[in-house]
Amino acid sequence: MDLKILSFNKVLFKKDFNMVKFLILFIAGMLFATTTINIISRGNAFNNLQKYYMENGIEYNREKIVEDYKNQVDWVLSDWNSNGINILFIIGMPITLIALLFSEEKRQRTFEVLQVMPYTRYEIFFNKLLVALVSMALPFIINGLIMILALGFSPTLRMFYSVGQVIKWILLYFYYQLPILAFALIFGTITGTTVSHIILTIIFLIFPMGITTLIFWNLDMLGLNLGNVNMFFENILINIMNYTPLGVLINQGDIIYILVSLGMIILAKILFSKNKIERNGETLEFEKTESFFKFGVAICTALLVGLIFSWIFNDYVSLSQVSVVLIMFLGYVVGGILGYIAAHFSIKVNKSKA
Repeated sequence: MDLKILSFNKVLFKKDFNMVKFLILFIAGMLFATTTINIISRGNAFNNLQKYYMENGIEYNREKIVEDYKNQVDWVLSDWNSNGINILFIIGMPITLIALLFSEEKRQRTFEVLQVMPYTRYEIFFNKLLVALVSMALPFIINGLIMILALGFSPTLRMFYSVGQVIKWILLYFYYQLPILAFALIFGTITGTTVSHIILTIIFLIFPMGITTLIFWNLDMLGLNLGNVNMFFENILINIMNYTPLGVLINQGDIIYILVSLGMIILAKILFSKNKIERNGETLEFEKTESFFKFGVAICTALLVGLIFSWIFNDYVSLSQVSVVLIMFLGYVVGGILGYIAAHFSIKVNKSKA
């Protein structure tokens, strides 16, 4: 039965869910191995430690050990930086979900089949978005339930964490992932292949920080002293990051990221409604974005190759400042041409497959 108001369609939902169910299981397993097992094993570890102290007549402060364990568990549940692989869950999973649900269908041209069936574009978009949101939360819900069930079997664990902490952990990671998902969704609607979607999403996700860093190092190599490097990375880049989806990682609980995410989802819906089926399978869905893409890649490549040229030549020859400038400009020309050709080739190759 369909919920017409929300455009929920059981058939579409099931089809899309089947596309990502293995990813859900994989992430759930990774979460269990890296976080859940770490949490629920604390009870047994505490009991073994206490037993060891008692058997060997070692004096210990039980309250202090309990407090240490509580702090460790709280750190794992409240700080994404407690485990390096958490960044995979926060960034990698949302991007992969959108790639599978949108870009992969475009690459395989199955959207063309859906279009001739009795489904509106809004229904298709809504159900894919719903599957993405559910899939994003499910691995955390599954592992959260395991942690909560463990509390019922282990009185010791109840000293270290509560049901409320687990629920907060689930909501916190959903909060982290939502802006990334919404951002990836925009690129899922303007790209026509899985590869172009993933590459462009990652590039533009870090673009504000990346282009700023490139400009900083280029100006520095050209002889302009812009101040302390550490200050640049600690202050300027962090401030820039605040205005990107990645800013959610350093501004925990800021509602503005939720509002911006909703705005990006609405924008993605508008773009999706304007997608042309005949361009599915191409690098970009909108022809007007091709020139921007080519020149954007050319500029970034030029800045990067200019730096590389200066570093390479400086390693072998002691260059004057004028020589460094000339070498860098040579790098700009070479990098710009290579970048433009690469972007043009990417578009052309995928067009030939269309």
